Amino acid sequence: MALLYIVRHAQCENTPPGVIQGQIDSPLTELGLKQAQAIAERLTRERFCAAYSSDLSRARLTAEAIARRHQLPVVTTNLLRECCLGVAQGLTESEFAARYPEAYKMWKSDPVTHRPPGAERFEDVIRRCGSFLEQVREWHGREDRVLVVGHIGSISGLICSALDLSLRSYFAFELANTSLSVLEVGEKPALLLLNDTCHLAGLA
Repeated sequence: MALLYIVRHAQCENTPPGVIQGQIDSPLTELGLKQAQAIAERLTRERFCAAYSSDLSRARLTAEAIARRHQLPVVTTNLLRECCLGVAQGLTESEFAARYPEAYKMWKSDPVTHRPPGAERFEDVIRRCGSFLEQVREWHGREDRVLVVGHIGSISGLICSALDLSLRSYFAFELANTSLSVLEVGEKPALLLLNDTCHLAGLA
C-alpha cells in the first residue's frame, strides 16, 4: 500500500483580512514561510517518489519547500483544492449577509445542507478527492511514499474517501497549518497519523 504523507499548507494571508477565503489565492505569511521550512526539515529523511499539491499557491509553495530537499518536481492538481464557496468567496460574513440575506441565514443554520450560491457541495469535494486517490493507486506501488499538500477541505475529503466515512465525519478533523497526517491507501486503508505538529515547537 502506498503511504501518503499529507501536509496542510502553511499559514497564509487573507487578502483583504477577514474575507471568506475558499479557493481565493493568498500568499504565505512570514510565519508561514518558517512553518514550511520546519515541515521540510522534518521530512528531509523520507524517501518520496512523488510530490503532489493543490494548484493554489499557498499549498504549492509549501509543497515546493519540502520537495526541493528531495529534488522532486511538484505536480499540481485542482483535485486537491480547498472547497469552493461560490459567491461568498472574497466577502466578509457581514457583506455576504447584506448581499444574500436569505442564503446567508440558511448557510449559517445548516452549512452542510445549504451552500452559498455557486458553492461546491461537500459530497463533491469528497468525490474529487477520491478521484485523486484513484490516480495514486494507479500510478504508485505498495512501497511508495508520496507527498501530498492540500487544505483542510481537501485533506478531510481524502480521509473520508479513503476510509469510506460519512459526510458528517468531514467536519470531525482538526488540521493545523503544516500539520502532518499519514494515510495508507490500498486494499485496507488506514489513518496512521493525524494533525501532528511537533516540528512547529518554538515557532512564533
